[in-house]
Amino acid sequence: MDLLVLAEVRWGYFRTRKQFLLSRFPGRWRVFYAQPPAFGADDPWTPRTEGRVTYFTVPFLKPATTSRPYNALSATAPGRAAIEWLAERQLRGRLRALGVSPEPVVMCSNIYAARCLERLPHRAVFYDFNDDPFQFAGIPGWARRYWSRATRGLDAMFVVSEWHRRRLAAEARYPLVPLGNGVELEVFAEDRPVPADLATWPRPWIGYVGLLSHFLDFDVLEALRQARQGGTLVLIGPGSPATDVAIASLAARGGVAVLGPRPYAEVPAYMQALDVGVIPFRAQDPFVQGINPNKVYQYLASGRPVVSTPLLDLEPAAPQLRFASDPAGFARAVTEAIAAHPSRESCRTLARPHDWGMLAGRMVAEIERRIGADPAP
Repeated sequence: MDLLVLAEVRWGYFRTRKQFLLSRFPGRWRVFYAQPPAFGADDPWTPRTEGRVTYFTVPFLKPATTSRPYNALSATAPGRAAIEWLAERQLRGRLRALGVSPEPVVMCSNIYAARCLERLPHRAVFYDFNDDPFQFAGIPGWARRYWSRATRGLDAMFVVSEWHRRRLAAEARYPLVPLGNGVELEVFAEDRPVPADLATWPRPWIGYVGLLSHFLDFDVLEALRQARQGGTLVLIGPGSPATDVAIASLAARGGVAVLGPRPYAEVPAYMQALDVGVIPFRAQDPFVQGINPNKVYQYLASGRPVVSTPLLDLEPAAPQLRFASDPAGFARAVTEAIAAHPSRESCRTLARPHDWGMLAGRMVAEIERRIGADPAP
């Protein structure tokens, strides 16, 4: 069986939900991953293969790129129509060249691939709703119409969080299938040495690992800095223009280690070394309320307790998992987590049901049930 994925992120950009799930599809599936252009970065215009996944670039419509000529073209209705026509034409040619089934199953997470969804023959169409497509900066007003086009004829939508499922239920005319985020359990559970650049900082280590984005609550971060008990607030991840100044100001007050981004392969070592992992997001932000972050499962799989913004998809389970919504609550919960020092195995027990292999199996079973495929032996 052939699965065509119309994606909004590049396969090799960083490891996301799509890569974790699709790379675990069984051998009876061939996966073809059509990604948007990078404009200046490495673009696989010639298909490449990783495991069972063949990925390639299609010149999909894309807002707020680094290309001024492209942005000017996409700012007009005729320009957008031309880009969409070209994307469809190139995608059709690529699928023929690769020998893809004339009617593949389609998985979409790119609303700007709407024309391809409307015009390409398919056996069934599913949408993977991980992020709200309108939560990011630079989204133009004309983007809204693509949501209704891209979701018009769905057979089902996989929804990453209960918050989004409840919100989408008011408008959806298709089944909503909850399928959260997860973790490579064995990767994060394998014992690793403490990274040298972390070992020089005083303990306890209160750590956030992830993009230093506009979702961070800097009042909470300051409360954690003050509550560190002589230890260190550790921030690991790529910076963001939206927060660079605030991060620098926080670090200047002392007791904060800003270690920068780390390759995915090194992340487990940093998480295992922490005394507590935190997800200090702005609790009242509607987009924050809808997230189901991978890092909560990664912290737990690393054997570390977690303090996070509340998640509808998980129940608090102290001492391993605590929720907090304000600076004082975060500081108190972190202090309690450090004092409790739960065992690594008890933390991993909470992560185990969210292993990516189990989630991929659920996604495949749902797709095959809806297309009437014979179940796997």
